Amino acid sequence: MTNNNKMDTSINTTAISVDSNAVIEEDDLTAAYHEIMTEDYESNDTRIAMIGNVDSGKSTLIGVLTNASLDDGRGAARSLVMKHRHELENGRTSAVTVEIMGYKGDDQVTSSARNHAQRWIEVVERSDRTVSLIDLCGHEKYLKTTLFGLTGLMPDYALLVIGSNMGVQVMTREHVSIACALNIPMLVAVTKIDICPPNVLKQTRMTMARLLRNYGKMPFPIKDLASVDTAVESIAANRITPVFSLSSVTGQGVDLLRAFVAKIKRSCARYAGLDNDPEVTYERMPTIHFPIDGVYEVRGVGIVVGGTLMRGRINVNSVLYLGPDRTGAYTQVLIRSIECRRISQNEVKRGQCATFAIRPINRRIVLKKSWFRRGMVLVDALAVPPNLPGGKMAAEIASIPRACREFDANVVILHHSTTVMPGYQPVVHCGVLRQSAEILAITGTESLKTGERAAVRFKFVYSPEYLLPGSTFLFREGRAKGIGKVTRVYALPPVTWTASGT
Repeated sequence: MTNNNKMDTSINTTAISVDSNAVIEEDDLTAAYHEIMTEDYESNDTRIAMIGNVDSGKSTLIGVLTNASLDDGRGAARSLVMKHRHELENGRTSAVTVEIMGYKGDDQVTSSARNHAQRWIEVVERSDRTVSLIDLCGHEKYLKTTLFGLTGLMPDYALLVIGSNMGVQVMTREHVSIACALNIPMLVAVTKIDICPPNVLKQTRMTMARLLRNYGKMPFPIKDLASVDTAVESIAANRITPVFSLSSVTGQGVDLLRAFVAKIKRSCARYAGLDNDPEVTYERMPTIHFPIDGVYEVRGVGIVVGGTLMRGRINVNSVLYLGPDRTGAYTQVLIRSIECRRISQNEVKRGQCATFAIRPINRRIVLKKSWFRRGMVLVDALAVPPNLPGGKMAAEIASIPRACREFDANVVILHHSTTVMPGYQPVVHCGVLRQSAEILAITGTESLKTGERAAVRFKFVYSPEYLLPGSTFLFREGRAKGIGKVTRVYALPPVTWTASGT
């Protein structure tokens, strides 16, 4: 691997290959593309991911915030959040759960409905903006699930929950390092202060402050409503880390956190701007990109897919490509209906979380839930130049999205006990994608140590994936981890599904 892989990264012209005899130049930055990439994003739904060690009180705090009531000290609040019997029995979250808070002006909207779906519908219909609280796992054996929540569910902020009587644990440090690596603005809630001895509480605060400063974060204790306003103005810029001390049983400090959540606004950093990093080669970028984070089989409806729209707009009756499967193939599907926060809609825009009922355009293909895998997306057809040789068939082939096995990235090693060399196979987490990838080559050096940076070429070990240039990803193996940015992908030839599904 040499430096000449870093080509001219201008996106004015991009070469596309249809077959071995035809290579054409395409104007990639059209007026329509510019309009799509600079249009409004969904700003009325702010997402906060709850992170922290097991038993720190994350689920309880979500129950307290969403229901505007206090806990009884025996798990009443968390029982409204947890959805599996074993979670209710042991009090530990093992799956990602999303709860919603609604606001009408400055007032929180609550629902008295006992049914979970009905509560969501009532809150959304009566609110003009919402806050989604994403309950993630704290136990070490569920770390990959937590990583999926932080990378795939696109949180705007991370709320680190620390049990004051437990102190800063190993998984607390791990979650902080991951959130900082992904550049997610963070706030801290120190819980259970009603049962914590003063000397232990003081030690927890000191250890927590030292941990945050190690990652360049400035702790900002919240003691009154004036400091809440200051924190709201500063957290989006990632300059400070607000720290709340509270008890979900007595209610001490809960009002300040509730006031902060009510005023916080969505960060536009993830959704604003064009593809303009000079170090990245943008080749044939899609105008619609919908990573799939959940698949459901609904009786009477069929296959339903959920996720967050990262680019463009999707309407009912839109035709998109679904894929890639394990062979890198795509199939065209029709969007039959759309729901956003359990409310039917005709359109979703960038930044919205939605579910789509889909069916294949090819009636001989039958979609099954078992065929879906992590990393699949819905994307639109690629733009095709009008003067493409080969006629209609060549144009159809050129418009099919393409998966990749190899990609280049600029990486930094956050932690590794020894060195990283070619042949190293970490697990790559990029949005909803999760797969082992082998390092094929490192530019300019034979190995990398903690803190070192380099241009690296990766190859997915098991199957092709859909990867966008410019994407940020995390890679890890045990305690070793690093962060990277995709600078170029090497697309495979286009593949479509057959009637048998591959």
